[in-house]
Amino acid sequence: MKRSIVLHGQQVSYELTRKPVKYVNIRVRADGSVSVSAGEWVSEGQIEAILQARALFLLRALEKFSAQADRRPVPLSYRTGELLYLLGKRYVLVLEQGEKNTVCQKETQIVLTVKEPENAALRKRVMEDFLKALCLSVTSSLCGAIQPSMAHLGVPMPEIRVRSMTSRWGSCTPGARRVTFARQLVEAPLTCMEYVVFHELVHFLHPNHSRQFYACLEAFVPDWRERRQALNDYTYR
Repeated sequence: MKRSIVLHGQQVSYELTRKPVKYVNIRVRADGSVSVSAGEWVSEGQIEAILQARALFLLRALEKFSAQADRRPVPLSYRTGELLYLLGKRYVLVLEQGEKNTVCQKETQIVLTVKEPENAALRKRVMEDFLKALCLSVTSSLCGAIQPSMAHLGVPMPEIRVRSMTSRWGSCTPGARRVTFARQLVEAPLTCMEYVVFHELVHFLHPNHSRQFYACLEAFVPDWRERRQALNDYTYR
């Protein structure tokens, strides 16, 4: 249900979802949208009172994401001359026509060959398939190298998946022994990817972002703050 509320003189729209949750949960996404989930027994008046109480948090988060949106690169159309990043290295895209849909990674170029170069949907699909496969390969390799050092704590070798995500770098589903990484992660330097792998594997031990979680993460990655900052800065290169 779409709703809106005035917070400190600013109108804020939000999506209200009724769920059997214990608390009223508020989430501000990177795209600037606000979602609120609450149980059926919580009145709209109570929800608005909670939103008013957290007005400063909401407005600051919206301001932060709005500023970040101005810095984000324009989505690529995958045409000749565009710049791509793989593992932190910059490449120039070259679009060619050919009998097969392929992507070839060279020293300074990414050559995208498709049967119909003017087909934007085809260009995007072929490139996304290549980027997802590369991300899966790198994150699988990193998990294979990192997980043995955490096995004695009970961290399993997870099933690894990759999909396009814009609001997070990864997610962990401990019950399913699965970790999902954002396809966009493959654009960042390897040290940043390594940090995200550690982050998600620690979630098998601490499913939330508690003090215990960060203490455990720091034991494995003492410079995790610097790596996280580098990752966030790299997003807006």
